[in-house]
Amino acid sequence: MRSGIVIVTYNRMELLKECLDCVFAQTVPFAQVIVINNHSTDGTKAYLEQLEYPELTTHHLTKNLGGAGGFAKGLEEAEKYQLDWIVSIDDDAMLNQHYLEYLMQYASAHPKCVAMSGTVRTNGKIQGIHRRKVVSKLLFLEKNISQREYQKEYFHCDCATFCGLTIRRDVIGQIGLPNAGYFLWYDDTEYSLRLRKMGGVINVSAAYLNHKVELPTEKQGVLERTTWRHYYGCRNRYDVAKRHFGKLSARMVSLEYHMLIGMSYLMSLYAGKHQHARFNIQMIHDALSDAENGRFGFNEKYWSDNKKVEMFSSKYSDQMAESTHRHLVIKKNFSSPD
Repeated sequence: MRSGIVIVTYNRMELLKECLDCVFAQTVPFAQVIVINNHSTDGTKAYLEQLEYPELTTHHLTKNLGGAGGFAKGLEEAEKYQLDWIVSIDDDAMLNQHYLEYLMQYASAHPKCVAMSGTVRTNGKIQGIHRRKVVSKLLFLEKNISQREYQKEYFHCDCATFCGLTIRRDVIGQIGLPNAGYFLWYDDTEYSLRLRKMGGVINVSAAYLNHKVELPTEKQGVLERTTWRHYYGCRNRYDVAKRHFGKLSARMVSLEYHMLIGMSYLMSLYAGKHQHARFNIQMIHDALSDAENGRFGFNEKYWSDNKKVEMFSSKYSDQMAESTHRHLVIKKNFSSPD
């Protein structure tokens, strides 16, 4: 079987170098390596252009399309090659050298499989947030796959992130590309739910990668760790609920977020929290309004370069963004993985 990989990168050249080293060190080599440079400004383009690997193809985008747009572009390019399977990762995912080998072993033994994933670890610890199951369609609630499941040779999951998600190429032609309009967050959840209708994602536990992120070291309340990213999470989660579970589910998600608006008003009464509470109220209002009116894509108001937004964000925003499940949800959904 011929396999390819899509890597989306943005301004993390040193991580990209390590990522590519891992990709080219696979015991079963990739037939095609596709890098989507999401308009990086840190020298990534020059670095990629001096590499000499016959299987490497690079695409330098003229603007940042976000993770959603990057993976949509990458899978679109991958479809042009005679591949059987396509792996998707960001530049901070370091594949173990046997990652592809173990996935292809499973695929060979299970020809009806449509999608696979591997185990995501950070500092040696399994990060269950990357493989989840839907526990309530009405409320659109998800739960991390139990750590016990990883002791099995393989298991099924409803939702998987693009941190190692591997898709059969012909299936992409049937379900389409990821929704580039999401820009950030929930693009992989929505795509997984499409795959779920085709048979779902199988996680092969022995195949693993190291996700090189900084885990949070301090705990904060859910309303205190919101950042500009949560605008996209709130907006897109509403849309996923509506697309896959119906209008009633979307209304329940909207109600959940209106509860958070109410909690933010209470938060504003505490000294030192007024500005962040005001940010939460405006951000949730904007997200729901845009989702309900079909306004998707990049919103320049919610971006790291927007200093007006950044001043409301916690100094731990980058760390917390990795730990908040790509959601802005009520506190009960921020419990530790099983």
